[in-house]
Amino acid sequence: MSRPLVAVVTPTKNRLKLLCEAIDSVRAQTLQEWEHIIVDDGSNDGTAEEVQRRAQTDARLRYFERNGATSGANVCRNQAISAASADLIVFLDSDDLLERDCLARRVAVMARNLDLDFATFQTGVFENTPGDLRRQYDPELIGDDLLRFLYFELPWIITAPVWRKGSLLKLGMFDKGLPSWQDVDLHVRALAAKMRYLRFPEIDHHVRWQYELNKTSVLQRRAPGHFKAAEQLLAKFEQVVRDGPGMTWTRQRALCSLYFYVAELWINAGQLGTSLRCWQLVRDRKLASQVLHRTGVGILALQAVGGRRKRFARRVSHKWKGWMRMRTNPELIDGQK
Repeated sequence: MSRPLVAVVTPTKNRLKLLCEAIDSVRAQTLQEWEHIIVDDGSNDGTAEEVQRRAQTDARLRYFERNGATSGANVCRNQAISAASADLIVFLDSDDLLERDCLARRVAVMARNLDLDFATFQTGVFENTPGDLRRQYDPELIGDDLLRFLYFELPWIITAPVWRKGSLLKLGMFDKGLPSWQDVDLHVRALAAKMRYLRFPEIDHHVRWQYELNKTSVLQRRAPGHFKAAEQLLAKFEQVVRDGPGMTWTRQRALCSLYFYVAELWINAGQLGTSLRCWQLVRDRKLASQVLHRTGVGILALQAVGGRRKRFARRVSHKWKGWMRMRTNPELIDGQK
């Protein structure tokens, strides 16, 4: 086998059926010079046997068991990055799919632009088969991408970029201590470090939009352990911004919006006291004015009442965020019915 031009990295755990679809989308690529590195985080559903069976007939498919006692997708991705032979890296979660010309287009872009650290492409969203929802993840291609990440209005997600391996190594790869938001953290660090990148309008991959109780994107909105980790991550974001491009009023307000988001998660978990302690951090860290903090306390207390007032509290919160520029788009009307 010739040296691969690009490595596709997939962490997985007990998703054999979906994983096989992801593998098939890589095998269907028009570009043939790839390697698909799958790192298993402890599956017991036959993943090892099936992937190894496929690897016997296609040496481009490489299977690894996760090293060490620490589990998680971050650990698996870092292991795969280190094992990759290719100079380019694409991340593909085990429930998502690539378009047939995805790798060819990405390799060509990076070959034409040798100064780039990464490039991003647009994401299609589907439920069962690509195109069934007729939408894409985020159609916007212009704006302050760092600010949007800090507002948690993510301009792209983990499969959207193609990376140079050297750039990922320079960043320190993924933070193994994060239970969630690991891709947000990686992209914030890359943007704060002023890495060079371009964005392209083509949809070349598809993410599956399904609710799973154990999916990280679900756990980060309902598991207290994820809330606590998020608070620590926000302090990290602040330091990364201060050490990199520098703190501005808008970046301060974006960080305040994230602290308030986590405080609202604590409210949803029925823990008003912990919510208020989280929101107090914006004053302790000198990110928010006294007015912003005090009004935020009132909004959180109103949300904690619940019952019939829940919808009213949500509408008030939505308008308050607009007034206080706690969103990049400060419209004042809650569009939820």
